[in-house]
Amino acid sequence: MNINRAARPLDRTVRCGVAVVGGGIAGVMAAAAAAKCGARTLLAESSTFLGGVVTMGPLEALMTPEDSNGTVIAGMAKEFLDFLRTLDSGARAVEDTTGYCASIVPYDAETMKFALLKFLQHYDVTVLTEATLEEVERSGASISALRLRTKTGAVRVECGAVVDATGGGYASYLAGNDVAVGNESGRSQPVTVLCRIAGVDIDLLKEYVAAHSEEFKTFQKELNLQAEHLHLWGFTGALKAGHDSGALNLKRHEIHMMQTTRPGEVIANYSRINADPLDPFALSDAQCQGMEQVRELHGWFRRTIPAFADSYIVQTGYVGVRESGRVVGRYTLTRDDIVAARSGPTDVAMGAFPIDIHQSGDGMKFERIVSGYHIPQECLMARSAENLFLAGRCISATFEANASCRISMTCMSTGHAAGVMAAAYAAGTFTTAAVRGILKEQGAIL
Repeated sequence: MNINRAARPLDRTVRCGVAVVGGGIAGVMAAAAAAKCGARTLLAESSTFLGGVVTMGPLEALMTPEDSNGTVIAGMAKEFLDFLRTLDSGARAVEDTTGYCASIVPYDAETMKFALLKFLQHYDVTVLTEATLEEVERSGASISALRLRTKTGAVRVECGAVVDATGGGYASYLAGNDVAVGNESGRSQPVTVLCRIAGVDIDLLKEYVAAHSEEFKTFQKELNLQAEHLHLWGFTGALKAGHDSGALNLKRHEIHMMQTTRPGEVIANYSRINADPLDPFALSDAQCQGMEQVRELHGWFRRTIPAFADSYIVQTGYVGVRESGRVVGRYTLTRDDIVAARSGPTDVAMGAFPIDIHQSGDGMKFERIVSGYHIPQECLMARSAENLFLAGRCISATFEANASCRISMTCMSTGHAAGVMAAAYAAGTFTTAAVRGILKEQGAIL
């Protein structure tokens, strides 16, 4: 069959109440929340699958729904996790054996891919994958439409409100809003390629950790090796020996490793590349570097740690960016806000993860958080566009604050809030009281 472009143009226009750009975990929560509020919702994602680093990382675990006193993140996040457990029974909050945070949620990345799609299908969200945002149209102080590029042409999305869940604030940048990048020197955290390893003998791994306990960090009295899922922070001796022997070109003092919900499977967080997250050539090179670092680590562990003797790499992820663009909003969350567990009358979300800053080279700076902190709606509202709302790691925050609120469970919380805010704006019912009321009705903790 021949297609006559003049008679059948591939470019098209669609209309919706809320358009969500970015299908990571924050974008999915935003889209589901907006649709739950009754808004006709479209989610656009540039990749083939939803979930971002949660599925394509693959991330070690979802962290953290709790602080030292109990649950702080519920609402759409809880609703989704309840659904995920029907497909992956082990995906529930368990003890963090390092004691770094109150709890973590292990999961299977492949099941997560499917669960995210089914969750949005339940709420009748239109999902458009392999669609890249290339233009934002404005009418006065508001966004009127988005232009997406697909493999078969452009899609123009006319909408009443937009949620920027792009991770780096790309939609906000195209809309003319200021975006901050990096620390006071303009430097962002290093990027990482994560690795999923199967065929690991967990009993032998526990024996190794017990025999080298001084090489593993814990913030508790001792590392609980009887826990259902191990979260390890260490391997100091193995890493030093590997680097000293020349088997490992990357020098690391310690790494993170987490069991998934599949028997004998772990996620290793080892690679580290100092790449500009806004430079596509640097990120492309980082992908290759990260995969090489991962393969070196796995080869070394197979040769020297019995637990890994019969293991194999199941998946190396895409380049995980910890921090790139942070949209300048109507309020900027700070380190002091987080440490002081701030709260206020416009709060719409919460977080409880430590301030976690990976340094160039081998270092890592962190500050543990005991009590959950509250995030005001102004952090999720772009400064220069009335109908543009923010979700995930691109919310308005300082470099240090972003090192906490960028984490997955907090992204789910801000995604939920941004989706409700966008739906209320599109419906012409946006007030702080109305938004907070809806969030509470949907089970959110504010």
